[in-house]
Amino acid sequence: MSDATPARLDEYPLPLGPLAEPPDRFGELRDKCPVVRVKLPSGDTAWMVTGYDEVASAMANPALSRAALREPGAPRVISGPDFSDNPFNLLNQEGADHARLRRLIAPAFNHRKARVWRPRVEQIAHEVVDRLEAGEHPADLHRDFASLLPIWVICEMVGAPVEDRPRLQEWTDRLVSITAYSSEERLRARDESAAYVAGLIARRREEPGDDLLSALVAARDDNDRLTERELVWLGINLLVAGHDTTVGALVRGLYMLLRHPDQWRLLADDPAILDHAVEELLRYAPPSEIGFMRVATRPVTLGGVEIAEGEGIIPVMHAVGRDARHVRDPEKLDLTRTDVKHLAFGHGPHYCPGAGVARMELQVAFGTLARRLPGLRLAEPPDDTKWLGGLLTLRPERLLASWK
Repeated sequence: MSDATPARLDEYPLPLGPLAEPPDRFGELRDKCPVVRVKLPSGDTAWMVTGYDEVASAMANPALSRAALREPGAPRVISGPDFSDNPFNLLNQEGADHARLRRLIAPAFNHRKARVWRPRVEQIAHEVVDRLEAGEHPADLHRDFASLLPIWVICEMVGAPVEDRPRLQEWTDRLVSITAYSSEERLRARDESAAYVAGLIARRREEPGDDLLSALVAARDDNDRLTERELVWLGINLLVAGHDTTVGALVRGLYMLLRHPDQWRLLADDPAILDHAVEELLRYAPPSEIGFMRVATRPVTLGGVEIAEGEGIIPVMHAVGRDARHVRDPEKLDLTRTDVKHLAFGHGPHYCPGAGVARMELQVAFGTLARRLPGLRLAEPPDDTKWLGGLLTLRPERLLASWK
């Protein structure tokens, strides 16, 4: 029994702090014990990692494996099937196959592609704000802006009909569930989304387009660089992961900005700080408080804690932005700070391949709202906003705002 194992284990995931702040316990653990054993919803235990240095080390360590989660007897976050069981999910792959699939999708999400896509994303953002202004007032920024823009963008990028957005969002909610939905609902979403993407693939074979799915179909059919199941699951990965975390980052960032109206005014008055502002929001208000578990394939030492082969490790990459070892006055939201440090897009082999496009979307979204609706403000007290639990990303039931 390590000193990092308290008599009473914290239950993972930890509850959010007031006003959608990170769990208060994160701060205590970072200072005293950044690697600590926790109890999972399944009843298993794992090591939760919350310090910046320790999380970065864990995410880069090849001995901590996502693929090993499928081994018999491996610890589980939840009882019953979940997305970690799927060997075709990009997040669950490692080694040569993982590198091959990342190489196939990387050109679609690099910084050059983000520049190419930016004008179209700006058009979509303005259209969404047009609808916002013409709709109900106060408006629900979650439903009518933060949830709408990223899924519209990814539908166009991948080549899915924009009118299919509601179905895609429903499947996403279930696929990224930890405890919000049952195993049966998650499996049904998996099967339905797979059938949907298979249908898109069939249409792209008949009528190729200038979209990412058409390019992947060509890679599969012309060069045999993909199996059919890999092709289907890459499509699902892109449609789900390609927008869900952006929704979380956008809605949580908006909430925090409007909770700090001086910072919102700063952004509205000085668009030159936009890029810095996005990085500070990713540090201060990342899209989740959840980490993706790995399994130790050999004994490792992390943060001075000895972890045995076969034990689970959860590096919570979203817990590190307030690590006082790296950020001055980390509890303060400051869009002008220059010491921003975060791991919102991960680290190591599983660093988010879509980080460039995601950053661009967030810059466009926050920038468009700040220019078009500089008087934006919360339409109800901040503590009246209810945040949904049991999902990989954070989102409110609604986020009411006014600007008139």
